[in-house]
Amino acid sequence: MRLRNIFIIVAVAGALSSSAQDPHFTQFYSAPLMVNPAYTGVFEGQVRVMSNYRQQWGNAIDPFTTALVSADAKFGKQESDAQNPFNIGFQLMNDRSMRGAFKSNYATLTASYHVPIDLEGYKSFGAGLTASYADRRIDFLNQSFDAQFTSGGFDLSLPTGESALQNLEPFMTVGAGLLYRHENRETGDFFDIGASAFHLNRPRQSALGDVNQIIPVRFSGQVSYQKYLNETTIINLRGLYQNQASVEYMLAGVSYAKLIGVNKEMVGAGIWYRSSDAVSPYLFVEWNKVQIGFSYDVTLSDLTKGPKPARSIELSLQWRMGR
Repeated sequence: MRLRNIFIIVAVAGALSSSAQDPHFTQFYSAPLMVNPAYTGVFEGQVRVMSNYRQQWGNAIDPFTTALVSADAKFGKQESDAQNPFNIGFQLMNDRSMRGAFKSNYATLTASYHVPIDLEGYKSFGAGLTASYADRRIDFLNQSFDAQFTSGGFDLSLPTGESALQNLEPFMTVGAGLLYRHENRETGDFFDIGASAFHLNRPRQSALGDVNQIIPVRFSGQVSYQKYLNETTIINLRGLYQNQASVEYMLAGVSYAKLIGVNKEMVGAGIWYRSSDAVSPYLFVEWNKVQIGFSYDVTLSDLTKGPKPARSIELSLQWRMGR
């Protein structure tokens, strides 16, 4: 099994530059810096801290596990209730697969600048930039090769006999995004639409030393609409489109929230659909500017045909501070 796994790992590493997708979240709106750097600083408050965890296909195969921690803040003096002009964000992400044999770590900086395009400040246009340092590694030390097989089993202290294999080099990657936003502070309604692109510098990445293998550009489009149906009821529509190499998908859905009590704490539910892949029920609560969300992917693809249908779960946490 170990020998089989290492060949799978090398195949995955070799495919990173041609068809692999970056890690993704069903609750993409809870990880906004991943989908568009122009979303940096677009929230109520002064500072926002977020955390996301996703385990994909946990009971069918070796799971893909992604953990993300991020924060963004508004800088400069905000003279009105309009969108703050200058904002900075930071995020750390860890992604593991093949029982932890393939690991990816990312450290990312984002920045955005928004300008009003009407006198009231309801409408704004923003641009964002992102730069990431990425370190992807294959754990060769805990894998076995046929050259290490002895009469007593595998001896990992022996040479692997695979001199062509090497670990992946760290790389830098950059991206950019644009965002148009129309928000009515009096009613609480808003609409935004954005587009972004990542890996614009097309960094090289290969486990076999092939300089022609690169990480393909990831394109993303986003749209959101929020409407207060009455003083205590909110409906929210969201959509996401992503394309990377030959792989693309659309994720869209609706959520419904109810404000409760004097402090207007929030409880809500929703459902999301990822094209030809999954339907995801979603539950969330918000109390004292802390929001917690949970979603469960009901798989629609061929993974449902196995003896243990694939499942994916996701948790999100968001904490907003300041006015």
